[in-house]
Amino acid sequence: MQAGLRNFQGQRLHESIVEQFHALIQDGSLEHGVKLPSERVLAEQLKVSRSSVREAIRTLELQGLVVSKHGSGTFVNTQSLDAVTTLMTSSLGVGLDALEAQLHDIFEVRHLLEPQLAALAAQRATPEDVERLSSILVEQQRQIMEGETGVDADTEFHFALATATHNTALVKVVSAVEDVLRQSRDQTLQQPGRSQRSLDSHRHILDMVRAGDHMGARSAMEHHLTAVEPSAVYPDAVTSN
Repeated sequence: MQAGLRNFQGQRLHESIVEQFHALIQDGSLEHGVKLPSERVLAEQLKVSRSSVREAIRTLELQGLVVSKHGSGTFVNTQSLDAVTTLMTSSLGVGLDALEAQLHDIFEVRHLLEPQLAALAAQRATPEDVERLSSILVEQQRQIMEGETGVDADTEFHFALATATHNTALVKVVSAVEDVLRQSRDQTLQQPGRSQRSLDSHRHILDMVRAGDHMGARSAMEHHLTAVEPSAVYPDAVTSN
């Protein structure tokens, strides 16, 4: 444990401590169930104040990566859904360069996940879910007509579709992936005509969900991911509906 920790002086302390713990958990240095040293010991190892350590631990608790047990200490927790989604987002990175480098892998995940998610939404969506999806597309149209990329509504549509599955695990996984993709999607949607193609394919997905056609919804999402979203990843992909 001590060998894996670095001095974070000169950086935003608690955020840097959190990032280091992410790395230690991801590379297996900190396994599920391991008890962390006390605040005092961690502060000495990192050469930071105990308040910085305390704030970092609080953040890790909110992320689901550690659990504090009264009278026993603080333990690493990697087996909750919150912890899994936090580590997923952390490992994907947040800078644009990191996003572009890993975009192919991210879209592979989406191709595995989202067509089935759309199919499930078609089977389970309530009238309220359908109304919400429809209102989001009205907002996406407005954003495009006003010269915007429509990225806000685009992101909201995918999240609402996940919500329409009524599966909380899927919602959290999609949320983690969407947060990372948002920056690259904004850049992608600035390409001529792509914002409107995104809206058109969203409408087709919604039509299938409204009709309860799970096979059609799956096919519509596959088309959306292949033909609309990832030109940077698949430059030879068909880009028309």
